[in-house]
This record gives sequence, C-alpha cells and structure tokens, in this order.
Amino acid sequence: MTNPKKRSGIKPAPTLRQRVAGVAEKLLRGLLGAHPYTVTVDDSPGWASLTGRPHDYDPAQVLELYNDALEAWRKNPIAWRIIAITADYVVGDGIKFSSPYATLQRFIDRFWNHTQNRMDLRLESMCEELARSGDLFVLLFRNEADGMSYVRFITKDQISKIETAENDWERELVYYEKNTIGEPKKWYSPNYPNVDQQPAVMLHYSVNRPVGALLGESDLTTMLPWLQRYSRMLEDRVRLHWAMRAFLWFVTVPSMKVKEKQEQYKTPPESGSIIVKDEGEEWAVASPSLHGADAQWDMRAVRQYIDAGSGYPAHWRGEPLGANLATAKAMQDPTERHLTKRQTYFVYMLEDIIATAFKRAGETGMERVLKESNYDKLFVPLKPDVSRTDEVEVSKAAQQLSTALNTLYNQMPGNSKKLTGIATRLVMKFAAEPIRDEDVEEILTEAWDEKNKKPPQTGYLTPRPLP
Repeated sequence: MTNPKKRSGIKPAPTLRQRVAGVAEKLLRGLLGAHPYTVTVDDSPGWASLTGRPHDYDPAQVLELYNDALEAWRKNPIAWRIIAITADYVVGDGIKFSSPYATLQRFIDRFWNHTQNRMDLRLESMCEELARSGDLFVLLFRNEADGMSYVRFITKDQISKIETAENDWERELVYYEKNTIGEPKKWYSPNYPNVDQQPAVMLHYSVNRPVGALLGESDLTTMLPWLQRYSRMLEDRVRLHWAMRAFLWFVTVPSMKVKEKQEQYKTPPESGSIIVKDEGEEWAVASPSLHGADAQWDMRAVRQYIDAGSGYPAHWRGEPLGANLATAKAMQDPTERHLTKRQTYFVYMLEDIIATAFKRAGETGMERVLKESNYDKLFVPLKPDVSRTDEVEVSKAAQQLSTALNTLYNQMPGNSKKLTGIATRLVMKFAAEPIRDEDVEEILTEAWDEKNKKPPQTGYLTPRPLP
C-alpha cells in the first residue's frame, strides 16, 4: 500500500532515531558552535600491548599485576616468604666472580666493590625484584673520567614502551620511561647504533617469559587470586573467633514473672557476681559454633593450591602436614632444580652486567676492548650450592666412581687421553666441583709434559692476557 503522505508530496516526519542521528552529525561537523574534529574508531580487540607483542599484557594489566604483586609481598606473609626463599637460595651467602684474564679481573674488583655500586649489598634486592615483578631494568651510568659504570634501576611500572629492531623482535633497542610532564624519557640498549656516545645504557632481564613476549611475569602471578582468597578466609575465621567471646544468657522463669525478671536483668550481671535464685528460675548460656574442624580442610586446600604455584613444599613454610625425613627429601628435589635454573640465569645476568660495563669502559679508552663473547671463558663464578648435600656422601660417590674408572682404565690396551679427560670431568662432577673443558685440557697437557719431561707451557697458573 502506498504511503498517502508520500503520494501527496508531504515529507514524512523523521523518526526519533533519525533525529538523534542528525543532531550527532551536526555536532561532529561543528554546526552547533563546536570546533570541527575527527573521530577514529578503534576496532581492535583491546588495548595495544606495551611492547607490541601479542603475548604481552596491555599496559593497564602490566601495571595492575605489578602493583598487586608488590602489595601482596608487603602485606601477605606467604607471598613475602616465597620471594625471600628464592633470594635465600639463589643468592645465599653471596656470589663472586673472577676471571682468568688479568685485565678483566682488575676491572671486576673495581666495579664490584666501587662505592657507587656495592654489588654485594644489591644482590638480594635484585633477586627479589626479578622474582616479584618478572623483569629487571638495569641502568649503567658511565663516568667519562675513569670509564667506570654505576648501577641503578628503574621499576617495571615506569616503563611505558619497548622498541625492538624491525627484523628481530628479540633485539631490544629503546626503552621509554614515563614522565610526569612531557614526552617519555628514552633509554638506549647496548644494541642501539652508536650507543657508545650515550652517557647511560639500559639492560633488560626477565623470567617466566612466554615465547613471543618481551616482558616476564612475577613468580606470584598465578598465586595472587588464591592468596587474596586465603587472606579473606582467614580474616573471616578471625572474626568468628572474636564472635566466640560473645554469648547470650537464656533465663527461664514462670510466665507471670517474665516482666519482673526482664526489668531485674536489664543490665547483665558482672563477671564473678553471685545470683541467688529459686527452683523456678533456670539459666543457660549460648555461644556460636565455629565448626573449625570442617573449615580446616577448605583452608588447607587453598594453601596447597598456593604451594603448587610457588613450587615450594609445605614444610618450607613451617607446615609439615605429616611429612617425614624421606618424603621431605623427595619433595625438595623438584624445588632445588627450579632454584638451580633461577640461579643459573641470575649468574648470567650479573656476568652480562659486568661484561657490558667493561665494554663501556673500553669505549672510553680506559680499558681494553672486550673481544671474547663467551661468558663461560671470561668468568669463573663462585656461587652458593642450592642443595647443601652432605659432603661425606659426595666424597664417597666421587671415590666409588674413581675406583670404577680406574678399573676400566686398567682394562684398556694403552693410554687414552680422551678417556682420561672424560674420567676427570666425571670425578669432578660427582665431587660437586664441575670443571670446564679448557681446564681439563690444560691439566692433561701439563701432566703429559711432566711425564715426557718437557718444560710446562706458561700460563697454567698465572692469569692470561685479555684476548
């Protein structure tokens, strides 16, 4: 059927939706006195990530997780203890470094003990920050007078963006630090071109980092919701125990005396009062029942969930749960393996800091330029044992292994330098003192020279020159 208004030439009245759309259009075009502007519609699924990598959190999530982990560490005893245990085992009594190269050894001594660095005092806080936030941003400020670098830090929540190479996203180039006013401050990575002209460089280290991401995650990330739930459960139980101190008196009297007794006992009797009553008056007290035996299983389940996230057995935080010596030793093995891996990365991080500082000193002409890039050849770390294994058991294992290898060696038709090298490495490994292949080679060469009455080559026991 034809619309009569359209047929007669009369324009139909606009609908409400059309009128609203018209007003919005006029506003956008500046026809109502507003300045013209453009609107960009964001059809992306969410906020852009801080690093541009798909597996990284967006900036709001990064800030939220960092603040949550920091607050949990400050207020929750379990979270504090988890981070403290990590630092206690990774750093332990302290970590030291030496080098077979005399020039690098002198720089290590200067850098490590410099009054602006005091690395021994920084190790624990560095390890805790790495575990708590998942990332550690290290600044090296170079003193142009003597080439020495001073170690400083920027927290993860202050980093607003990480810029990487166009063809290699693992090659980080620029870090942007938030500023209260103005543009973010740029800090350049050692990978940035012509970075030797910069007064400072930034190094970035991370743990718990998914493949394809630039930022790591806190050791507490998976535990944060359950730590919060456990805190609330425990707080509720504390409140219920407080309520246990409240109780009610129920006084039973004949019906004709109810009003009289209500007036008499309007004020409850004080503790220790003596009340004389007849046989027609009965007193009873009622208090809330907590059912604590039932609640313990729920709270234990939450604690076990937290322990699963931390990787630390329950008896490490003082809750044996029926564990004996045998089960305690069995539960420690996976934990010690995890801590050993963390210690390995932490040692690499310190070696990289020292190597970068030494290279920066070389750029000023104060030190020789570092050409060797293999840290296993440049540094000899002295680190604490994660597992304090009984030295008697270790020595017995090394002795039994050496006896077995000696029997094998005697069965050989002749001398084998390769077998001797393998035997040396195995014995030192079982003696909890791993040895590098270069050192084994030097030992065998020195022994061979001694056997053949040749003068030993120089450089075995004295520091070698820098390559």
